[in-house]
Amino acid sequence: MRSLKCTLDRLFEFLIEKEIISESPLREIYYRKTPADAITRNHLPAHEIDRLLKAVKEHAPGYLYPIIKLFAETGAKVTEVVELKWNQVDCIKRTIHLPGSDKSQSRTLIISEDLARILNDKRKEAGVVFKTYYREPFTRVKLARAINEFKAKDLYRRQWNLLDLRNSFAMNFLAEGGSMCELQYLMGHENIFDTRRLYGNNLPISIQS
Repeated sequence: MRSLKCTLDRLFEFLIEKEIISESPLREIYYRKTPADAITRNHLPAHEIDRLLKAVKEHAPGYLYPIIKLFAETGAKVTEVVELKWNQVDCIKRTIHLPGSDKSQSRTLIISEDLARILNDKRKEAGVVFKTYYREPFTRVKLARAINEFKAKDLYRRQWNLLDLRNSFAMNFLAEGGSMCELQYLMGHENIFDTRRLYGNNLPISIQS
């Protein structure tokens, strides 16, 4: 219907221009604009993260599991993970280095022994760490497609997305006694006020600092 109205609008504009009619009969007809959905940040407690990782591991242990595990363990951004290169990974020290950008500061984050072992087993000399089944570097779209394929299997039924993993990492870190200053570094925020704005006001009173 919207497409039909656009076509008719152009017709009536032409008729008005030629002075065949004085105004469009569709002048009073319009479509209400639907507001964009607000981005919500859901919180997955630690036991839900464990359940999610278990389901992803069952689905694709050497493919999607290491990627999702890295998100869950570090709270890294999507671009930081899909662009991660082998020269940023130290499997012996169990660290990854994120160089930062104009929107975030550089940081070196610790990963688990399990994740370090998985990455070490698939390690290459150079290039990006994570690639698709077609040996192409992941992009946001390709990663979203892989995640949707996992969700279609219905192995984990709770709603989640990558932003939820970043948010949950932060919330769980604070809930376990981590400080806001430490969290600022882990999340790569340039300013601690951004950390407090995003996470400080969402904490239960019992763990706010």
